[in-house]
Amino acid sequence: MTWRTPSLRRMLAAQLTAFALMLSMPSASLVAQTFGDRRAHVGLKLFRTLLTADMGIHERIDRDGQLLIVFAHADDARDASKHASDLAVDFAGIRGHPVRTDVATTEQILGKNGYRPAAIFLSQRLEESEVRRLVSYGIDHRIVVFSPFEGDVERGILGGISVEATVRPLINMKTLAASGLAIKDFYLKVAKHYGDGSD
Repeated sequence: MTWRTPSLRRMLAAQLTAFALMLSMPSASLVAQTFGDRRAHVGLKLFRTLLTADMGIHERIDRDGQLLIVFAHADDARDASKHASDLAVDFAGIRGHPVRTDVATTEQILGKNGYRPAAIFLSQRLEESEVRRLVSYGIDHRIVVFSPFEGDVERGILGGISVEATVRPLINMKTLAASGLAIKDFYLKVAKHYGDGSD
């Protein structure tokens, strides 16, 4: 499947429309529910679209022919399990490749032999040392690591959320360059860039 097929054009158009709506959403609306829950909810939407914009994600298919999306936590799997379930509801595949989710601690992710995540979503705020290790892991394995938590992109995590007058994606450009990931322009154009001299 190429990026020029009608179905993919429709999907990208829908995503861009969703982005336009999200960008017009005032940051005060993040206060609805709890602030953390709302950030995670918005983060999952941005994460899904970032995975679709990852041009090399098909290179990370596991042995079962699936794309493994891992929800990382330090010691509490409850939010990670909920986030994995929320993603699975309306995100069955990427460009014809089925998606499956897993919940794991950072130690499990870093220590499993043959474990091949296609991307990682942080479901719990991590200690500085754990963040550094996941940043290195993401760069070394050329995968998207995304966090909805404030300050994590500034600590090196590739993707996150910028909450200012509007809500939009946040990308660490130094991490992006170091990882060699190719992200579609439609995502980078609406994202705030960190680490490229404009912040």
